[in-house]
Amino acid sequence: MKKKYCLLLLISGLFITTTNAQIFIGGRIGGGYGYGYGHRHYRSARPTYPTFKPVVYVSFGYGFPNLDANQLSSNTYIGYSGNISQTGPITGSIDYRFSRSTSIGIMTTYGKASVPYYYYGNSAYQGSAQIENWSVMFDLMQYAPLSNTATMYFRGALGVNIPTTATFTDTYGNTSPIVLPDLAYQVSLGARFKITENTAFFAEAGYGKYILLGGLSFAFK
Repeated sequence: MKKKYCLLLLISGLFITTTNAQIFIGGRIGGGYGYGYGHRHYRSARPTYPTFKPVVYVSFGYGFPNLDANQLSSNTYIGYSGNISQTGPITGSIDYRFSRSTSIGIMTTYGKASVPYYYYGNSAYQGSAQIENWSVMFDLMQYAPLSNTATMYFRGALGVNIPTTATFTDTYGNTSPIVLPDLAYQVSLGARFKITENTAFFAEAGYGKYILLGGLSFAFK
């Protein structure tokens, strides 16, 4: 648990530091004051960006690992586990970027994970645990432009888990539930790189539903 909160603080700190650096570099150096009586006033050159227009992003990604799999071991204590099989999470989001620095939207994820269990002291198969889970989250993103083609961003998403399967099945076919938390969340630090005028590749790292995520984003203006 302490590792998780340290990671969240580190990601937030990196984003704040980078944003402040962008403001400092893009702002006036020396305040634009002249030097001595009768001298002209100078201002440092600012990076130029295209005029901003509101845009809607539709994005699709694939994350790794599927952190819902953590619930498999935390809910089953009756044997030792084998190798975890997992899918996703697969992500989709729609975000409305109403300013150069901020967007709001909805993010969904889908993932599956399963693991076999064996009796302690021997290799006899005991059963398996399966999780198939959706999540729907409110998505808030903060942006810090790096250039005309690259943008750093911070993602904060919060919502609910909607499991369709969360059970342990023994060798006799009997099932028992696996308890998933109601709360779903994701915090990430990432970057978006423009490929064409309306298409970009993005990659991010964080914690919640996944640790790493990559995918494509499509812009509609």
